[in-house]
Amino acid sequence: MIFPQLQTNRLILRAFLPDDYQRLRYLFSDYDVARMTASFPHPLTDDGAQKLISRFMSQNLKTDVVWAIDNGTGFIGSIGAHQISDSASLGYALGKYYWGRGYMSEAVQAVVNYLKIERCVENVDACVFLENPASFRVLLKNGFAPTTLCKHACVSRGEDEIDTQNFTLNLVQAAVRPQLAMAGTN
Repeated sequence: MIFPQLQTNRLILRAFLPDDYQRLRYLFSDYDVARMTASFPHPLTDDGAQKLISRFMSQNLKTDVVWAIDNGTGFIGSIGAHQISDSASLGYALGKYYWGRGYMSEAVQAVVNYLKIERCVENVDACVFLENPASFRVLLKNGFAPTTLCKHACVSRGEDEIDTQNFTLNLVQAAVRPQLAMAGTN
């Protein structure tokens, strides 16, 4: 399977490259970024960043796709669709400098369109820490609806169980949003 590169008005969602290592390490070493993800450690060591890049580059594209988000200046974040079948789970992180610019809303929309059109996924879910209202807005803007509350581990906080909100999006009923739709897959 060929890696599905996606393009929006301002972003390229592409495969990870070995050169992404330094920016990933710098951007995801920020505790404010790491504490809003379930799986990124803090501090992120050189070895940890290299392992993340290697893992992303060797993923099984039939079930998991993690894209590097590039705004034309290089790596600024990541977004992944996991456990892809008739449903998928979404996870994402963005460097703090790039928060509040609409980049993640654009990336989520592109991935949702890809999952619906190219992979025939019917439902997408995401889990967000309650203390992350920016992620709530990203998901709500993209048509996700809140479902249940639960707790989820957070590696950067020592595996503490953090209160979370689950979201879901039914792609059978959702319309493809053409203004930011894929320009093509490569």
